[in-house]
Amino acid sequence: MAVNYRKKQEQYKHQISYFGKEFSRIKQYKLDPWMLTYIDRLKKYLLDKNFKNKTLIDIGTGSGYVAIEMAKLGMNVIACDLSRESLINAAEYKKQFKLRNLKLIECKAENISLKDNSVDYIVSIAVLEHIPDDYKAINEWNRILKPGGKMMIAAPISYRFVFPFFIPLSFIYDRHIGHLRRYTLQDLKRKFRLKIIKHMYSGHILKFLGFLISRIIRTNILDQLLEKIDKKGENRRYGATNIIVFFKK
Repeated sequence: MAVNYRKKQEQYKHQISYFGKEFSRIKQYKLDPWMLTYIDRLKKYLLDKNFKNKTLIDIGTGSGYVAIEMAKLGMNVIACDLSRESLINAAEYKKQFKLRNLKLIECKAENISLKDNSVDYIVSIAVLEHIPDDYKAINEWNRILKPGGKMMIAAPISYRFVFPFFIPLSFIYDRHIGHLRRYTLQDLKRKFRLKIIKHMYSGHILKFLGFLISRIIRTNILDQLLEKIDKKGENRRYGATNIIVFFKK
């Protein structure tokens, strides 16, 4: 499907501006409870036993935590992002943790300067929904992933599964942060055309309320508790905020 060029450029401009401000406020490296949950899931469902000599790319690295934690494990990691501020932070973390096995690339998710079949693992968390032409991005990711390689995608779930009284707030949030669409499992399966290894859901009602509270009062103990509760409901689709899918090529 053709994407209007002007609207596409406006979206890129909005994303660079919004996330540039977001990442410029980050003063030090920190792992929040929800980040630790993602890292645990990557270790459990994405990585193979002999992962250390393999290559992982974190597409839309954002705060950089996936790239940093995966590089700490010893594998070759590439972190790419459209936001220069994101990569400036990642460069500081790379220096801080002495991660020579971490490479940084400034690029769009639809145009990654890597060879065909060159990476073993792809991680993309909260990225696909921001991209004007998601089919172009998906084709690019499939291009660089090796046969037998694995990919983890996390994206906002379709409004069909959001509690009705949260839909207006979710819609406002989507517009504010630059979400262009939401997905069902069937949407992702149809678009990626890869084998699904595992899928799950996150951001259920208690965690969503906790997220709103954390905008006002930041409490790590509350975050840990809500993350633990949310993880127990990862097989429950209705009332979730995000869908997480692990693919194999």
